[in-house]
Amino acid sequence: MNTSAPISVLMIGCGAFARRYHVPAFDDDGAVSIAGIFDPFPTPSTRALAERCGAPLTARIEGLPRPEGLSFALITTPHMLHAEHIATMLERRMNVLVDKPYVMTAADAVRLAERADAIGVVNAVAYNRRFDRGCLRAREILRAGGIGEVRFVQTVQLGYERAGWFLDPALGGGGPYTGRATHMADLVPWLLGRAPTALRSRLRLASATRSDHGGFIELKFGDLECQVTCIEEGWHMWDEVRIFGDDGLIELRRPLAAPIGWQLTWLSHRGERSESLAADSHPGDATRDFLRVLREGGKPACTFAEAVASARIVELAFAAARDEGRWVDIAAAQVPT
Repeated sequence: MNTSAPISVLMIGCGAFARRYHVPAFDDDGAVSIAGIFDPFPTPSTRALAERCGAPLTARIEGLPRPEGLSFALITTPHMLHAEHIATMLERRMNVLVDKPYVMTAADAVRLAERADAIGVVNAVAYNRRFDRGCLRAREILRAGGIGEVRFVQTVQLGYERAGWFLDPALGGGGPYTGRATHMADLVPWLLGRAPTALRSRLRLASATRSDHGGFIELKFGDLECQVTCIEEGWHMWDEVRIFGDDGLIELRRPLAAPIGWQLTWLSHRGERSESLAADSHPGDATRDFLRVLREGGKPACTFAEAVASARIVELAFAAARDEGRWVDIAAAQVPT
Protein backbone atom coordinates (compact mmCIF):
# COMPACT_ATOMS: atom_id res chain seq x y z
CA MET A 1 0.00 0.00 0.00
CA ASN A 2 0.99 3.62 -0.46
CA THR A 3 2.74 4.69 2.75
CA SER A 4 1.99 8.34 1.99
CA ALA A 5 -1.64 7.91 0.89
CA PRO A 6 -3.84 10.90 1.76
CA ILE A 7 -5.99 10.41 4.86
CA SER A 8 -8.94 12.51 6.02
CA VAL A 9 -9.79 12.75 9.71
CA LEU A 10 -12.95 13.82 11.47
CA MET A 11 -12.16 15.23 14.91
CA ILE A 12 -14.88 14.31 17.40
CA GLY A 13 -13.92 16.74 20.13
CA CYS A 14 -10.97 19.09 19.93
CA GLY A 15 -9.74 19.89 23.42
CA ALA A 16 -6.28 20.78 24.66
CA PHE A 17 -4.95 17.20 24.63
CA ALA A 18 -6.14 16.58 21.06
CA ARG A 19 -4.40 19.73 19.89
CA ARG A 20 -1.25 18.98 21.89
CA TYR A 21 -0.92 15.25 21.14
CA HIS A 22 -2.73 14.31 17.92
CA VAL A 23 -2.61 17.45 15.77
CA PRO A 24 1.23 17.61 15.71
CA ALA A 25 1.22 14.09 14.24
CA PHE A 26 -1.16 15.25 11.51
CA ASP A 27 1.02 18.25 10.77
CA ASP A 28 4.18 16.13 10.62
CA ASP A 29 2.55 13.63 8.28
CA GLY A 30 1.78 16.09 5.52
CA ALA A 31 -0.78 13.83 3.83
CA VAL A 32 -3.38 14.04 6.61
CA SER A 33 -6.14 16.61 6.34
CA ILE A 34 -8.76 17.54 8.93
CA ALA A 35 -12.08 17.17 7.11
CA GLY A 36 -14.30 18.40 9.94
CA ILE A 37 -14.39 19.17 13.66
CA PHE A 38 -17.28 18.46 16.02
CA ASP A 39 -17.12 20.57 19.16
CA PRO A 40 -20.25 22.06 20.76
CA PHE A 41 -18.18 24.49 22.86
CA PRO A 42 -15.12 25.39 20.76
CA THR A 43 -12.36 27.45 22.32
CA PRO A 44 -10.56 30.17 20.39
CA SER A 45 -7.75 27.64 19.81
CA THR A 46 -10.18 25.17 18.25
CA ARG A 47 -11.66 27.88 16.04
CA ALA A 48 -8.17 28.86 14.95
CA LEU A 49 -7.33 25.24 14.07
CA ALA A 50 -10.51 24.89 12.00
CA GLU A 51 -9.72 28.12 10.17
CA ARG A 52 -6.11 27.10 9.53
CA CYS A 53 -7.18 23.75 8.09
CA GLY A 54 -10.20 25.04 6.22
CA ALA A 55 -12.28 22.47 8.12
CA PRO A 56 -15.97 22.94 8.92
CA LEU A 57 -16.63 23.36 12.64
CA THR A 58 -19.99 22.02 13.81
CA ALA A 59 -21.85 21.82 17.12
CA ARG A 60 -23.79 18.76 15.91
CA ILE A 61 -22.07 15.47 15.15
CA GLU A 62 -24.61 14.87 12.37
CA GLY A 63 -23.27 18.00 10.70
CA LEU A 64 -19.87 16.46 10.01
CA PRO A 65 -19.08 15.75 6.35
CA ARG A 66 -18.67 12.23 5.01
CA PRO A 67 -15.14 12.18 3.61
CA GLU A 68 -14.34 10.01 0.62
CA GLY A 69 -11.31 7.79 0.39
CA LEU A 70 -9.12 6.70 3.29
CA SER A 71 -10.44 8.31 6.47
CA PHE A 72 -11.04 7.87 10.19
CA ALA A 73 -12.68 9.45 13.20
CA LEU A 74 -10.58 10.63 16.15
CA ILE A 75 -12.68 10.68 19.33
CA THR A 76 -11.39 12.85 22.18
CA THR A 77 -14.65 13.91 23.82
CA PRO A 78 -15.43 13.64 27.57
CA HIS A 79 -15.21 10.08 28.88
CA MET A 80 -18.92 9.44 29.33
CA LEU A 81 -19.60 10.31 25.68
CA HIS A 82 -17.12 7.91 24.10
CA ALA A 83 -19.51 4.98 23.69
CA GLU A 84 -22.18 7.09 21.94
CA HIS A 85 -19.68 8.77 19.65
CA ILE A 86 -17.89 5.53 18.75
CA ALA A 87 -21.25 3.93 17.90
CA THR A 88 -22.19 6.91 15.72
CA MET A 89 -18.98 6.66 13.73
CA LEU A 90 -19.26 2.88 13.40
CA GLU A 91 -22.73 3.42 11.92
CA ARG A 92 -20.91 5.38 9.22
CA ARG A 93 -18.52 2.41 8.90
CA MET A 94 -15.57 4.63 9.73
CA ASN A 95 -12.24 3.59 11.17
CA VAL A 96 -12.02 4.88 14.75
CA LEU A 97 -9.21 5.95 17.08
CA VAL A 98 -10.38 6.92 20.58
CA ASP A 99 -8.46 8.40 23.48
CA LYS A 100 -8.40 6.62 26.83
CA PRO A 101 -10.45 5.62 28.66
CA TYR A 102 -12.00 3.50 25.90
CA VAL A 103 -15.53 3.41 27.37
CA MET A 104 -17.02 3.31 30.85
CA THR A 105 -18.48 -0.21 31.00
CA ALA A 106 -17.31 -3.64 29.96
CA ALA A 107 -20.66 -4.22 28.25
CA ASP A 108 -20.11 -1.22 25.96
CA ALA A 109 -16.48 -2.22 25.47
CA VAL A 110 -17.42 -5.69 24.22
CA ARG A 111 -20.38 -4.48 22.14
CA LEU A 112 -18.39 -1.86 20.27
CA ALA A 113 -15.36 -4.10 19.78
CA GLU A 114 -17.56 -6.79 18.26
CA ARG A 115 -19.31 -4.27 16.03
CA ALA A 116 -16.05 -2.75 14.79
CA ASP A 117 -14.60 -6.16 13.99
CA ALA A 118 -17.82 -7.32 12.32
CA ILE A 119 -17.81 -4.43 9.85
CA GLY A 120 -14.06 -4.69 9.30
CA VAL A 121 -12.91 -1.21 10.31
CA VAL A 122 -9.59 -0.37 11.92
CA ASN A 123 -10.14 0.43 15.59
CA ALA A 124 -7.80 1.40 18.42
CA VAL A 125 -7.52 3.05 21.82
CA ALA A 126 -4.66 5.54 22.13
CA TYR A 127 -3.01 4.17 25.27
CA ASN A 128 0.12 6.23 24.70
CA ARG A 129 2.18 4.43 27.38
CA ARG A 130 2.47 1.49 24.99
CA PHE A 131 4.58 3.66 22.69
CA ASP A 132 6.82 5.18 25.35
CA ARG A 133 10.40 4.01 24.89
CA GLY A 134 10.90 3.56 28.64
CA CYS A 135 7.81 1.34 28.90
CA LEU A 136 8.81 -0.62 25.79
CA ARG A 137 12.29 -1.22 27.22
CA ALA A 138 10.80 -2.28 30.56
CA ARG A 139 8.65 -4.83 28.74
CA GLU A 140 11.71 -6.20 26.95
CA ILE A 141 13.60 -6.54 30.23
CA LEU A 142 10.71 -8.38 31.88
CA ARG A 143 10.33 -10.73 28.90
CA ALA A 144 14.02 -11.57 29.14
CA GLY A 145 13.84 -12.26 32.89
CA GLY A 146 16.00 -9.23 33.65
CA ILE A 147 14.84 -8.90 37.28
CA GLY A 148 14.13 -12.56 37.90
CA GLU A 149 10.71 -13.67 39.07
CA VAL A 150 8.42 -10.67 39.53
CA ARG A 151 7.23 -10.54 43.15
CA PHE A 152 5.51 -7.20 43.66
CA VAL A 153 4.29 -4.20 41.65
CA GLN A 154 3.45 -0.77 42.99
CA THR A 155 2.10 2.24 41.10
CA VAL A 156 1.52 5.78 42.32
CA GLN A 157 -0.47 8.48 40.54
CA LEU A 158 -1.05 11.80 42.27
CA GLY A 159 -3.12 14.74 41.12
CA TYR A 160 -6.03 15.22 38.78
CA GLU A 161 -7.73 17.97 36.83
CA ARG A 162 -8.85 20.74 39.15
CA ALA A 163 -11.76 22.12 37.15
CA GLY A 164 -13.91 21.57 34.08
CA TRP A 165 -15.90 18.62 32.77
CA PHE A 166 -13.49 16.11 34.33
CA LEU A 167 -15.12 16.72 37.72
CA ASP A 168 -18.71 16.40 36.43
CA PRO A 169 -19.92 12.79 36.87
CA ALA A 170 -22.21 13.14 33.83
CA LEU A 171 -19.22 13.89 31.59
CA GLY A 172 -16.06 12.69 33.30
CA GLY A 173 -17.64 9.67 34.99
CA GLY A 174 -15.39 8.88 37.91
CA GLY A 175 -12.46 11.01 38.98
CA PRO A 176 -8.82 9.84 39.04
CA TYR A 177 -9.77 6.17 38.54
CA THR A 178 -11.34 7.01 35.19
CA GLY A 179 -8.88 9.60 34.01
CA ARG A 180 -5.62 8.15 35.38
CA ALA A 181 -5.90 4.65 36.85
CA THR A 182 -7.22 3.51 33.48
CA HIS A 183 -3.62 3.87 32.25
CA MET A 184 -2.42 1.42 34.91
CA ALA A 185 -5.30 -0.95 34.15
CA ASP A 186 -3.82 -1.22 30.67
CA LEU A 187 -0.11 -0.72 31.32
CA VAL A 188 0.58 -3.16 34.16
CA PRO A 189 -0.97 -6.25 32.49
CA TRP A 190 0.72 -5.24 29.22
CA LEU A 191 4.12 -4.93 30.89
CA LEU A 192 3.78 -8.21 32.78
CA GLY A 193 2.16 -10.15 29.95
CA ARG A 194 -0.38 -11.43 32.47
CA ALA A 195 -4.08 -10.86 33.08
CA PRO A 196 -5.24 -9.94 36.60
CA THR A 197 -7.36 -12.51 38.37
CA ALA A 198 -8.89 -10.55 41.27
CA LEU A 199 -9.15 -7.04 42.68
CA ARG A 200 -10.46 -5.02 45.57
CA SER A 201 -10.75 -1.27 45.99
CA ARG A 202 -11.24 1.58 48.44
CA LEU A 203 -12.70 4.72 46.90
CA ARG A 204 -12.88 8.15 48.49
CA LEU A 205 -16.29 9.45 47.50
CA ALA A 206 -17.49 12.99 46.94
CA SER A 207 -20.93 14.53 46.47
CA ALA A 208 -23.44 13.51 43.83
CA THR A 209 -22.49 16.55 41.76
CA ARG A 210 -18.75 16.09 41.99
CA SER A 211 -16.57 13.15 40.95
CA ASP A 212 -14.75 11.05 43.55
CA HIS A 213 -11.29 11.85 44.89
CA GLY A 214 -9.66 8.62 43.74
CA GLY A 215 -8.52 5.80 45.97
CA PHE A 216 -6.59 2.55 46.18
CA ILE A 217 -6.86 -0.61 44.08
CA GLU A 218 -5.22 -3.94 44.75
CA LEU A 219 -4.81 -6.32 41.83
CA LYS A 220 -3.88 -9.98 41.99
CA PHE A 221 -2.17 -11.78 39.13
CA GLY A 222 -2.41 -15.22 40.68
CA ASP A 223 0.08 -15.06 43.55
CA LEU A 224 1.54 -11.75 42.37
CA GLU A 225 0.04 -8.59 43.88
CA CYS A 226 -0.01 -5.02 42.59
CA GLN A 227 -0.91 -1.97 44.67
CA VAL A 228 -2.36 0.94 42.68
CA THR A 229 -2.55 4.34 44.39
CA CYS A 230 -4.50 6.93 42.41
CA ILE A 231 -5.55 10.03 44.33
CA GLU A 232 -6.03 13.67 43.45
CA GLU A 233 -3.83 15.09 46.25
CA GLY A 234 -0.07 15.20 46.47
CA TRP A 235 2.60 16.21 43.98
CA HIS A 236 0.36 17.15 41.03
CA MET A 237 0.47 14.72 38.08
CA TRP A 238 3.11 12.45 39.58
CA ASP A 239 3.31 9.04 37.85
CA GLU A 240 5.49 6.08 38.71
CA VAL A 241 5.60 2.29 38.43
CA ARG A 242 7.93 0.05 40.42
CA ILE A 243 8.30 -3.63 39.56
CA PHE A 244 10.28 -5.71 42.06
CA GLY A 245 11.78 -9.09 41.22
CA ASP A 246 14.00 -11.63 42.93
CA ASP A 247 17.02 -10.10 41.24
CA GLY A 248 16.24 -6.50 40.47
CA LEU A 249 13.94 -3.54 40.11
CA ILE A 250 12.40 -1.65 37.21
CA GLU A 251 11.24 1.87 37.92
CA LEU A 252 9.31 3.99 35.44
CA ARG A 253 8.68 7.63 36.28
CA ARG A 254 7.35 10.62 34.39
CA PRO A 255 9.41 13.75 34.96
CA LEU A 256 7.17 16.47 36.38
CA ALA A 257 8.13 18.87 33.59
CA ALA A 258 7.21 16.39 30.85
CA PRO A 259 3.59 16.13 29.63
CA ILE A 260 4.30 12.62 28.34
CA GLY A 261 7.29 10.28 28.37
CA TRP A 262 8.64 8.17 31.23
CA GLN A 263 12.23 7.69 32.32
CA LEU A 264 13.45 4.15 33.05
CA THR A 265 15.77 2.89 35.76
CA TRP A 266 16.72 -0.82 35.82
CA LEU A 267 18.76 -2.27 38.68
CA SER A 268 19.88 -5.89 38.80
CA HIS A 269 22.44 -8.17 40.46
CA ARG A 270 22.00 -6.47 43.84
CA GLY A 271 22.38 -3.10 42.17
CA GLU A 272 25.72 -3.92 40.58
CA ARG A 273 24.23 -3.55 37.11
CA SER A 274 22.08 -0.66 36.07
CA GLU A 275 20.56 0.94 33.03
CA SER A 276 18.78 4.25 32.64
CA LEU A 277 16.81 5.73 29.81
CA ALA A 278 15.69 9.34 29.62
CA ALA A 279 12.05 10.22 29.00
CA ASP A 280 10.97 10.77 25.41
CA SER A 281 8.29 13.46 25.30
CA HIS A 282 7.60 13.17 21.57
CA PRO A 283 3.81 13.45 21.11
CA GLY A 284 1.56 11.56 18.74
CA ASP A 285 3.04 8.06 18.49
CA ALA A 286 -0.35 6.39 19.01
CA THR A 287 -1.69 8.58 16.21
CA ARG A 288 1.20 7.69 13.92
CA ASP A 289 0.71 3.99 14.63
CA PHE A 290 -2.94 4.28 13.60
CA LEU A 291 -2.05 6.12 10.39
CA ARG A 292 0.52 3.43 9.59
CA VAL A 293 -2.05 0.66 9.99
CA LEU A 294 -4.55 2.49 7.80
CA ARG A 295 -2.00 2.73 5.02
CA GLU A 296 -0.04 -0.48 5.36
CA GLY A 297 -2.38 -2.90 7.11
CA GLY A 298 -1.61 -4.90 10.21
CA LYS A 299 -2.93 -4.34 13.73
CA PRO A 300 -2.84 -1.26 15.97
CA ALA A 301 -1.01 -1.47 19.28
CA CYS A 302 -4.26 -1.61 21.28
CA THR A 303 -7.51 -2.57 19.56
CA PHE A 304 -10.96 -2.13 21.07
CA ALA A 305 -10.96 -5.84 21.88
CA GLU A 306 -7.66 -5.54 23.74
CA ALA A 307 -8.95 -2.52 25.68
CA VAL A 308 -11.95 -4.43 27.04
CA ALA A 309 -9.81 -5.68 29.93
CA SER A 310 -8.86 -2.17 31.10
CA ALA A 311 -12.48 -1.00 30.93
CA ARG A 312 -13.52 -4.01 32.99
CA ILE A 313 -10.83 -3.43 35.64
CA VAL A 314 -11.84 0.20 36.20
CA GLU A 315 -15.54 -0.64 36.26
CA LEU A 316 -14.94 -3.43 38.78
CA ALA A 317 -12.79 -1.13 40.92
CA PHE A 318 -15.78 1.17 41.37
CA ALA A 319 -18.08 -1.80 42.03
CA ALA A 320 -15.68 -3.42 44.51
CA ALA A 321 -15.41 -0.17 46.48
CA ARG A 322 -19.20 -0.26 46.97
CA ASP A 323 -18.91 -3.86 48.19
CA GLU A 324 -16.89 -3.04 51.32
CA GLY A 325 -13.56 -3.80 49.71
CA ARG A 326 -14.07 -7.54 49.25
CA TRP A 327 -11.90 -9.35 46.73
CA VAL A 328 -13.68 -9.72 43.39
CA ASP A 329 -12.95 -12.59 41.02
CA ILE A 330 -12.47 -10.70 37.77
CA ALA A 331 -13.39 -13.55 35.43
CA ALA A 332 -16.56 -14.42 37.36
CA ALA A 333 -17.75 -10.92 38.27
CA GLN A 334 -21.06 -9.66 36.96
CA VAL A 335 -21.24 -5.88 36.93
CA PRO A 336 -24.67 -4.21 36.63
CA THR A 337 -24.99 -2.26 33.35
